[in-house]
Amino acid sequence: MKRNGPEQWEKRLTEPPVMRGEAGFTEQLRRKVRERVEVEQRPRKAGWVKWSPVLLMCVLSVFALTKQEQLEGMIRQLSKPANPAVLEPMEAEEETTLKVAYFHEDTFMADYGKAFTIRYPNVDVQVIPSGEVGWNTGDAQALAELIDKENPDVLYMSPQMYAELAKEGRLYPLDEVMRQDRYDLQAVYGGVTDELRRLGGGKLYGVSPIYEMEALYYNKDVFDRYGVPYPKSGMSWEEMLQLAARFPANGKGEERMYGLAPSYYDDASALAARIGKTQGLSLIDAEGKKATVHTEGWNKAWELALDGYRKGYVFRPEPRPEGNILMQDMLKTNPFVTGHAAMALSGFSMSGNLKMAQNQYKISPFTWDIVSEPVDPARPDESASFTLGPVFAINAKSDKLRTSWEMLKLIDSVEIAKKQNLSSFGGSLNVRLQTVKPDDAHNYAPFYTMKPAKTADIPLHPRVLRKFNEAFAPLAAQQAKTILEGRAKLDDALRQLQDDAQQALFGAMLDSRN
Repeated sequence: MKRNGPEQWEKRLTEPPVMRGEAGFTEQLRRKVRERVEVEQRPRKAGWVKWSPVLLMCVLSVFALTKQEQLEGMIRQLSKPANPAVLEPMEAEEETTLKVAYFHEDTFMADYGKAFTIRYPNVDVQVIPSGEVGWNTGDAQALAELIDKENPDVLYMSPQMYAELAKEGRLYPLDEVMRQDRYDLQAVYGGVTDELRRLGGGKLYGVSPIYEMEALYYNKDVFDRYGVPYPKSGMSWEEMLQLAARFPANGKGEERMYGLAPSYYDDASALAARIGKTQGLSLIDAEGKKATVHTEGWNKAWELALDGYRKGYVFRPEPRPEGNILMQDMLKTNPFVTGHAAMALSGFSMSGNLKMAQNQYKISPFTWDIVSEPVDPARPDESASFTLGPVFAINAKSDKLRTSWEMLKLIDSVEIAKKQNLSSFGGSLNVRLQTVKPDDAHNYAPFYTMKPAKTADIPLHPRVLRKFNEAFAPLAAQQAKTILEGRAKLDDALRQLQDDAQQALFGAMLDSRN
């Protein structure tokens, strides 16, 4: 059998013996030590390529985990909101009570309350019946006293009360929480949001699910019969009234035809006020100190209105009898519904009245459509008839801000708009009209494409303006009556109205201070 070669240690035995005087080390060993020291002092090369695969994988895994934790920490920092949440989310299981100041308990629960408790069963909705407070009384102090006494979380009020309470710091601002919740204001009619901001001094303190606006309805059959061209959107008041004057106003009985039936204006002064508002006229100067009734602009507006009533082509409704009146009888007194007026300046409710008259009460049907109300040609997309509906807001002192905000979101939601019939508010328009408008062939666009007309920014407290308008309206109606009865000329009547308006302004200022 072949013998194996000598082992390594055996080879070392054949080296020369250690010489004295060299500390027991041979020259060969000293040389190897010097080489090893020099190698240790030199920079190492990429020795990791000689590592075992297992060790290499372990090191890489540790490195990856460390970097992942660092990366996740950076992402958390980047994704963290720059500002803390304005309102924390609702506690799903926490039992709580939400107090709502509303004019009638059953009405609120039917319209909003039951839907809210279905969505949030842990919330007990308690309605504080407020009656007329905050709406028809016109007394902001009464509403403030109710807030102090009952401490409701959610408030229902008129736009005038909203402006006053916002100015006094009693309402919770909504802009920040809307941004936090990404609340889509683009999905609601922008005119309402703009008006709420204007009344709130540039900030948003509430939501209003409904509003009022007029449009011009026209009877196509009547226009065809008399060979008059149809009205169109963007007409001025003068153009529209010229169309109205082309229909015979001297007929009798069934032959009587009006050019225009302005449903809500029962005297010439109210129609003149509407014309003046369209043209950007104000009853008070920019400093809030002087009435501005006897001017060239107002004189022209009164002339246009008075001409229609004097010549008879503008319908003047008779005073309604006292007591209740049947819907059928009310419809039969409207000349546009019965086919005896070519045009009607009216709100959304007219569309429902026409369908009801023709389908339910068998009043002779006709073909009709809608164009925009008369406008200022310089501002053809602005509506002077726009009126904000009731406002829902949050008490600034509420300790249930998140729950209150969730209630406001529900009130202003598409779900509630679809649930409620648009006619259930007497023909008011829902801020979601573009989404839930009637499915028929009529042109409803004027009701949601027009913007509220810009009004002069008069530096007076909303309470002063409200009291002035309340005092001015009957004064103007009385002067219109004297003109139509031939007892005064227009210029003399407006001069007298100027003096009366000035006294009304001083009275409103004094009354507000008291």
